[in-house]
Amino acid sequence: SLAELGEREGRPIWLSIGMFDGVHVGHQSVLNLARGESSDVKDSISAVLTFPEHPSGYLRPADQPMLIMDSERKAAHLLELGQDWIVMQPFDDSLAKVSAEDFPARLGELIPSLVGICVGENFRFGQARRGDSRSLNDRATSLGLQVKIAAASVYDGSPVSSSRIRDSLSEGRIEAVNSMLGRSYRISGSVVEGRKLGGEIGFPTLNLPWNPQARPAYGVYLVQVAFPEKRELFYGVSNYGLRPTVIKSPSEPLLEVHLLGEGDLSSISPGVSVSVDLLKFIRPERKFESVDSLKAQIAADKIEAEKLLAKL
Repeated sequence: SLAELGEREGRPIWLSIGMFDGVHVGHQSVLNLARGESSDVKDSISAVLTFPEHPSGYLRPADQPMLIMDSERKAAHLLELGQDWIVMQPFDDSLAKVSAEDFPARLGELIPSLVGICVGENFRFGQARRGDSRSLNDRATSLGLQVKIAAASVYDGSPVSSSRIRDSLSEGRIEAVNSMLGRSYRISGSVVEGRKLGGEIGFPTLNLPWNPQARPAYGVYLVQVAFPEKRELFYGVSNYGLRPTVIKSPSEPLLEVHLLGEGDLSSISPGVSVSVDLLKFIRPERKFESVDSLKAQIAADKIEAEKLLAKL
């Protein structure tokens, strides 16, 4: 909590504030500001105030956005980007009812060693979201706090936002997603036992459950595959979806990955950790009339994936 941060951390603190869903290039600009400022002052640290669920869902439950990342993955990524402290603060009445005028002072009360705040230019805060980055700057500066405001990052002529990434993800525009994230969209977890149909038809796969709130479009992708215990990276062709040709009543989407080239899945057993980066969208998932039709399409997908790989 913010109170715990204030109690345990006496060093000067630069605090980045935001939902940071996806931790995209715009968010990274905010975080880099805080890291840069904290590195300029001896013993300063960079901390993040964020939320496990979107504040708008608390204020307007019918408009709850589907999250790109769960709180655990978001916190891990923020730490990977060099943040020293992550405060994952549930958004409730104690925050929702703080006025925009009182918000900076409240932060100062909870974090006595706070010296500066970093936000994006579209940041809104306080009761009824009446505060913006300009009013934050005015109010915080009057309290002796510094404020740094990161300009919006732009992709394809428009500001990068989590909502744009969600839309692009659902539409299969994975290259746009990756550009706005500043990295490839990653699916990670543990391999599960499959039905082994892929091996029977000549295309063995590893299988990875993946059911985030904001899902990628169901379909076939060119992917890059990494195993923590192996230094080598592999490429593959992957289907993400419900497998309507072979599963009549699917309950959860599954990622199935067939490795290209010399990749060998024989040593990959259930429980092994794997990460799969989505690189290119090949086609939407669809139901085929027969397993033979599916097999022919997978062969065509593999050829297309190899063509795309040759152009990387």
